[in-house]
Amino acid sequence: MKILLVRHGETDFNKNKRIQGHTDIPLNETGENQAINAGSKISKYDVYAAFSSPLKRAKQTARLMLDNSKNSSNKELEIFTDDRLIEKYFGDFEGSTFEEYFSALESGEGLETVELEERVYKRASEFFINQYDEYKGKTIFVVCHGALIRIFLRTLGLYPHNEMINNTSLNVVNFNGQEFTLEEFNI
Repeated sequence: MKILLVRHGETDFNKNKRIQGHTDIPLNETGENQAINAGSKISKYDVYAAFSSPLKRAKQTARLMLDNSKNSSNKELEIFTDDRLIEKYFGDFEGSTFEEYFSALESGEGLETVELEERVYKRASEFFINQYDEYKGKTIFVVCHGALIRIFLRTLGLYPHNEMINNTSLNVVNFNGQEFTLEEFNI
């Protein structure tokens, strides 16, 4: 199974370096344009099924990318949402600045309400493993969130760089039912 794993387009929270987490922020104009342009990234693939986080920014990105793919069969796909694809919950830090959150990480204080990375990985990997039987040998398109993608790939030992996952970047992951491999990163 080939997984086209994409981070959503830019939101005002991204632009202003604020933590979003489960806060349901829509794409801003830049994010909409990013998603429209990113449709070309999936044009060479015959996508069999499309999935998204239930948050607006991910659903909007998925629809705009599919609609602007040069592969006409991709435009017809329905997008299925799954709660396991939602962003990491940042608890009391949702709406905070990156600086405030990173300071808390350094001190190790005030993080009680933040979802553990192990939990994020568990639900993300469970989602992909559950898709395998139905989509073995096929390509699926999944739009979700930066922290989820980073945690998923890093836990698998597949995160090749210490860089942020860019908005609307495509990560191509293969899953053979046993192990995940990374084909392309952050394109």
